[in-house]
Amino acid sequence: MLPAVANESEVNRAIVQQSFGGEAVDVLQLVLKKKKPKASPGHVVVRLTCRNVMPYDFTLIRDCHLEPTKEHGPIEFESVRRSDEDRDLGPVVGLEACGVVHEVGAGVTKLKLGQRVIPNLLWKYLFPKGEGAWQDYVEVAEDDIIPCPDGISDAIASQLLLNECAFYGALLDLKIPKGQWLLQTAANSNFGRQVIQLAKHWGIKTINLIRRGELADDLKALGADEVINYTTEDVVEKVKKITGGKRVYAAMDAVTGTLTKTVAACVQNEGQLFIVGEISGSDVLISTEDLIRGVSVSYWKVESVIMAERRDQVIKDVVRLLEDKVVIPIFWKNFELTQFKEAFKEVQNPKRCGRVLLANRKCTVAQCSSRERKIAKLTWKQPQREQAFKERAIARLHLSFE
Repeated sequence: MLPAVANESEVNRAIVQQSFGGEAVDVLQLVLKKKKPKASPGHVVVRLTCRNVMPYDFTLIRDCHLEPTKEHGPIEFESVRRSDEDRDLGPVVGLEACGVVHEVGAGVTKLKLGQRVIPNLLWKYLFPKGEGAWQDYVEVAEDDIIPCPDGISDAIASQLLLNECAFYGALLDLKIPKGQWLLQTAANSNFGRQVIQLAKHWGIKTINLIRRGELADDLKALGADEVINYTTEDVVEKVKKITGGKRVYAAMDAVTGTLTKTVAACVQNEGQLFIVGEISGSDVLISTEDLIRGVSVSYWKVESVIMAERRDQVIKDVVRLLEDKVVIPIFWKNFELTQFKEAFKEVQNPKRCGRVLLANRKCTVAQCSSRERKIAKLTWKQPQREQAFKERAIARLHLSFE
């Protein structure tokens, strides 16, 4: 239980990792940070409103990747700082979130108060500073802020960089010709389901590995060409049968471990296998036979699309796919920040299908957001804006915060 405070607007709650080497529900704690950040020159303070809970968050916690930020303090970047008092609390976890600009520092020219934004926290803030997304406020340099595209909800914005841009970028970089086969693991994940949708749109055929057979019909209805239960079927033999002995053009593996060996054996000579996650841990098993065949195995890095010159174009392309409903993210449940332990348990629920969110307010499913409904009342009679609103509000799954 957090202590009562006189002015809630000055509170900066944070979920921190206070010990290392255990499960997330045991090593994380909700605390009050000593100070709410102030916007220094060239920076803004973002009030975070919606946070995406990813399986990779648990990998970072489980494998103690954030431990150096507590024991050795931050590596000093010019654009990041943290008070000694807050550092003693432990690193703030969480990879991705969205919010609004709460305070603007001197010299900031591209952002304004109240603007919806997406802070890029992973490389300069979570690492090595220990300033992650699971808190109320964070100070971020102007250059590390991405304005939130119009027409998308907070729920989608909170996963835009490390989820939406990731599945798009990975599939784009594999350069699979139309009509060729892609194999992927973790096909029932949000990432996997969106890969199925985009591949279908691009004319790429997919073979999807799952461990629960009852999911097959659901994935096929989504656009999957083939679904294999890797716990009960001979994956390599079935892939050869499906492809006429050619194997697949390329593959993506989010599970790792021994399953990577199976996936590599399904890839054609000189084909590519991207590692896109670490659900089973950071180790992968590969047969030398597949290396001899020229199968290329590499870790695909999301920073190749969100830290590079092509970032703006990738975001533009992804937003268009979302608005056109080519790709529809699936959301499962939303929790308050104080309910983080319940959220963690839900992420590991084997029946979960879709994203779990940590948001500041109650989240409801609606055809359009409450903000859009208010805009509608004001602008519906204005022809120049009517069509834009209609396109945004048509039957597309949208999460609104009310």
